[in-house]
Order: sequence, then structure tokens, then C-alpha cells
Amino acid sequence: MSSNFSQRLKFAAKLSSIHLLISLTIATLMAALVFFVWYKYPYTHILGGLELFFLVCSVDVVCGPLMTLILANPKKSKRETALDFSMVAAIQIAALLYGMHTVYVARPVYYAFDADRFTTVTAAELAELAEPKDMAKAPKELQSLPKLGAKPIALYWDKKNTDPEKIWIPMVARPEHWRVYDKTAETAKVREKMQPVTKLYSYAPNKNKKAIIDKAIAKTNIPADKLYFLPFTCDRNLEWSALLNEQGEIVGYVDADGFGQ
Repeated sequence: MSSNFSQRLKFAAKLSSIHLLISLTIATLMAALVFFVWYKYPYTHILGGLELFFLVCSVDVVCGPLMTLILANPKKSKRETALDFSMVAAIQIAALLYGMHTVYVARPVYYAFDADRFTTVTAAELAELAEPKDMAKAPKELQSLPKLGAKPIALYWDKKNTDPEKIWIPMVARPEHWRVYDKTAETAKVREKMQPVTKLYSYAPNKNKKAIIDKAIAKTNIPADKLYFLPFTCDRNLEWSALLNEQGEIVGYVDADGFGQ
């Protein structure tokens, strides 16, 4: 009895280890897609909402190999073993696809300079706030939402296409105000509003926040006296700022409130 149990445990542990390695590899690839493509820095911090992804990946990595450890038995036929693994894999894949789909539909798609800040809109916000007729008013190049990370756009106030009932919706979430990004024109607007980064220190409530600002400035490799900032926001977060060079180009980000509130 003890010998049979030991033999089964050794067999199951081997298969479970292989399953764990495969699960970790897949989870790592999915995490790379999320963090380096869909939610590039700083969107993982600004948008949040990735708890479901972490939960699904954790459950997949733990429960899949655990189920293999429980089900694997050298006395089972190859057909029975394949059936067991197929069912476990199907459950894992279904859960992972659900988690990835949830993250995908909430991904950031566009960001734009808007009056005195940069602001971001997600695919989920547009699905909720913009109707098909609204999307049709956007330039053709912008009607298909980006699938591989947020892209810059320009905003233009168009009274003719403005629906007075949607005046409360941010311009970045109103396709009738979108225009194709023109770097020269947009950076000129940014330069008119950007503020010296030293002013950001006056908004810092404590030494820890000032240290965060110092670290962010150092990462840009640009002297502080040649560095500027503007708030970098989204619907759910107003407490980040974009760091800008003298040309008005984004060169970094910092977890610091740029409004001084």
C-alpha cells in the first residue's frame, strides 16, 4: 500500500511540476501582454482594475497543477489521463480568457492634451458613453480603437457636432471632438500651459512624496531646471503628472498631484 502510494505520488508530482511550469510560462506571457502592451507604465498605476487578472492568474497557476496532482495516477490509461488533463486545461483556459477579456475591454485607448492637462479614455468608457453615431463623427483613422496600447490624439471643440445633452462627458470620451494627432501643433499647446517641475514640490504633502518626485526626475536624465509638468489624468485618477522636456514632449511620469489641491 505504501509502495503504491509512493509510486503514485512520484508520478503525480512529476506531471504536476510540468503543469506548473507550463502554467507559469503562460501566465508570464499574459502578464507581459498586459503590462508592456495594453497597460504600459503608468497605466497600471493610474487605471488600476487589474485585480481580476491577478486573481485569475493566481488561481490558474495554483489550482491547475494541484488538480493534476490529485488526478494523476500511473494506473490510469493514456486515454483517461488525457481526458483528465483536457478537462483541467479547458477550465484553466476558460478562466484565463475571461480574465484577459475583462482587462482588454477596460484598456486605455487614447490620451490627449485637454486645456491644462493630459487625460486618458478607456475602451470601456467609450462603450458606455459613446454611441455608434458618435464614433462615426470621429476621423476614420480613429474610429477603430487601438489594440496595442494607448495612442495620442488631438481634441478640437466643434460646436456643430456637439450634443448639448453630453456636455458633462469629458472631451476625450467624445469622438466628435477627436482629431488626428499633430505633434507640432499639440506640443505648441502644451508648452503654453506646462509648468516648471520645481512647482510640483510645493504640492508635495511630505518628504516621501518629494522623494518620489526626485526619483522620477532623475529617471528622465534631464536637469530639473529644464523639466516641466502637467497633470496626467483619467476618469478615476487625478493624482499623477506627466514630466515634459522643453519641447513639450512627455519624458516621464510621477505619482504626484499636479493640481495642487
